[in-house]
This record gives sequence, C-alpha cells and structure tokens, in this order.
Amino acid sequence: MRIHRLELKNFRNFEHTIFDFPERFTVLVGDNGTGKTAILDGLAVGVGALFLNFNNVDSRHIRDDEVRRVEYEKRQIPTVEPQYPVSVSCDGIIDGQEITWTRKRNKAGGRTTRKQATKITNISEQLQVKVSQGSDLLLPLVTYYGTGRLWLQKNKRSIQTVKPNSRMIGYLDCLDPASNQKLMLRWFKTMEIVALQRKQSIEVLDAVKEAIAKCIENWQSVTYDILEDELLAKSMDGRTLPFRMLSDGVRNMLAMVADIAYRAAVLNPQLGRDAAQQTPGVVLIDEIDLHLHPKWQRGVVDDLKKTFPNIQFVATTHSPFIIQSLREGELINLDKPAEIEEYENKSIEDITEYVMGVDIPQRSERYQKMMEAAEEYYRVLQEAQEANPEKIEQLKTKLDKLIEPFSDDVAYHAFLRMERKAAGLGGEKK
Repeated sequence: MRIHRLELKNFRNFEHTIFDFPERFTVLVGDNGTGKTAILDGLAVGVGALFLNFNNVDSRHIRDDEVRRVEYEKRQIPTVEPQYPVSVSCDGIIDGQEITWTRKRNKAGGRTTRKQATKITNISEQLQVKVSQGSDLLLPLVTYYGTGRLWLQKNKRSIQTVKPNSRMIGYLDCLDPASNQKLMLRWFKTMEIVALQRKQSIEVLDAVKEAIAKCIENWQSVTYDILEDELLAKSMDGRTLPFRMLSDGVRNMLAMVADIAYRAAVLNPQLGRDAAQQTPGVVLIDEIDLHLHPKWQRGVVDDLKKTFPNIQFVATTHSPFIIQSLREGELINLDKPAEIEEYENKSIEDITEYVMGVDIPQRSERYQKMMEAAEEYYRVLQEAQEANPEKIEQLKTKLDKLIEPFSDDVAYHAFLRMERKAAGLGGEKK
C-alpha cells in the first residue's frame, strides 16, 4: 500500500490543495496553523476507506469540525458559513493495483459517501474474504500516531492476556491518534507465556523485539516479565527498567516502534521473523520529534526506514534536526510550498532561518532585542544633540524606556549610561 497523491477540497483550512508523496518518507513542516495535522487527518480519511468492507474495523469519516468554514461580514454582523461539498481524494497502490478513490461529504448532517470509493471497497471486500479463508495474503499496515500518543501507566495494573483472534485485530484503533499501547502490552505478555509454555521461541515475538532493538538508541532488548507483570527494557550499559519508568522520549519511541511491529506481526503472522521487515503500509506520525533529544532526532528518520523498509511514513515536525536528515523530495514546506531542496548537508542555522523562518537563529531573541535597543539608543542620542530643551526632555524619557528592559545586564546598562553622560544628557530619571 502506497499513497502517491492527496487532494483536499474544503477540508479543514484547505480550499483546494494537492500534495504528492514519495514512496518512503515525507515530513511536513510549517508554522502553527498551516495545516500539517490537517494533512495527516486527510490521509487518515483516505486510507481509512480500506476498512469500509472489513469486519469489526472502524473506518474514518469526515467529521463536522473538518468542514472548512468561511467568515463573512454583512453590515458589521459576522457570519460563519460551512463550505460543501468536502472531499478527500487519493491516488495510490493497494494490493498491487493503481487506483484513485474519493471520500465525500455533501451537506451538513450528511454522511461521508462511498460512491466514488468503489475501487478500494472492492479490494477491501476481496481482502476480507481471503483472510476469512485462511489465505497467506499480505495485509497492509495502517496506523496514526498523534501528539497524544505518549501513554503513561499511572497505576501498575495487571495486564490481561489475549485469546486467539482474527488477523484484523491488527487494525483495532489504528486511526485513533490517541495512544493505546495496552493492546500491544497484552499481546506481548501472551506471546511470552506461549513461548515459555512451548519451550521455544515465537517468531513473530522475536520480530517485534528485533525491531525495537534496531530502532531504539542505547536500548538493546525488551521482554515482558511474567513475574513483575510488566514490560522491561534493558539498556546497553546493563540497566533494566520497567516501561513505565523510562524517560518520555524513550517510552514514546519504544511504544510507537513496538506498536508498529506488533501490528505487522498480528496482520501478517505468516511472515514470522520477517513481519516488521516485509509488511507494507502507511504510518502517520504527528510531531515525530516529540520528547526526543536533538541527538536522537538526527537519526530517527533513518532508524524508522531501516527498521520498516516497506512502510511509507508521513510525519510532521518542528525540528531542524529532523529536516537536516531528509533526502531531496522528502520535505513538504507549507510556508514555501513550491520549494524543493535537499537539506542533508545544510547547517542547522540555515535550516532554521531559511526553511523555518527564524531570524538570526545563531543569537537569542533577547540578544537581538538588546542590539536593536542599543542602535535606537544611539540614534536618539544623536537626535538629542540638535533638539530644543522641550524636545530633549521627551528624548530622555525615550532613552529610559529603551534601556529599562535590560537593567539586569550591568555591563550593557553601564555602557549606555556612560554614552548618555558623554552626550550631555545626564543619567536616567529617578
């Protein structure tokens, strides 16, 4: 499964926009409010059409709050009008077939239609039949990780085991951006018990463990301890910690990678140890840099590519370190949509300034304000030398206001005060 193109009409803040995606990795950047998460939600609606004919798997429909609204003003009275129809269209490949499909909502209170999605619903129907017949069909993985994905187990509770179920359980809650690692933990515990009972390794469990070890920096293994009844992680330096006690960054990445690998193993158990490596699909990640140290941010894109080589990732970020790790064509800049460049060999300062729009990132905002204040201070001193007595008093007040925010910087404050005295304007007002 791959998505080549997404077309949004009246969806969230997009009137009519088209986005093209490379096969492996796409990162969306832009100022807050430019629509990064909206694109992920649009993709979720698009790929969610795959589930329309699956048993007991919820699809993703266009919601009320995803309808674009336009503000008008009639004789000083503002109105807000929803814009219909709303549509999400995708071009892509599913089960080896190149197809185009559309999900559409035509009116307020209406349902998301499936009339223009017959090609994908026919494929999903065929997939469901083949799964029901026990075929070794390769199912695509689909999942969405939102900014609320960091799951924290506040109280240590017993994790229940899971009974044998349909492969389709691998799609449960997959398009809910909120985190649900409980499913993964229950599966982990069950597989560990099965391995102990049978006194042999379970290939799909090994696949998940290998994926975690390959992708999580400085942590070499995870295991579900039956006696402790929780997931334990072992670091390269020999420390062993419960999952709930790991740092936010490690827990976030470990849970996400484990969840992707677990879903791959459940959807395609016939692949055994190769489930994570061979399962195709689409993974959406909002703020991929969430809680990650900058050192880890630099390598997370390559880690995910290496661990899941057949998955197409679409992610958002505010991190220049993530951008720096991208290859040509892997970035969509919503602030500069026509710009296509390679950022791999550019400095963090250049990326921060020219891609993310931060002025002079080498200096702090306070430093820049101090420089601007000093320049204005000198300009006022010059103006004061030619001003009349009444104007001079106004300029003295202006000098006081310019220097006041930086009174905690003794050297800066003292230097400007000396310059003021040298210009014959005395000290600040008491």
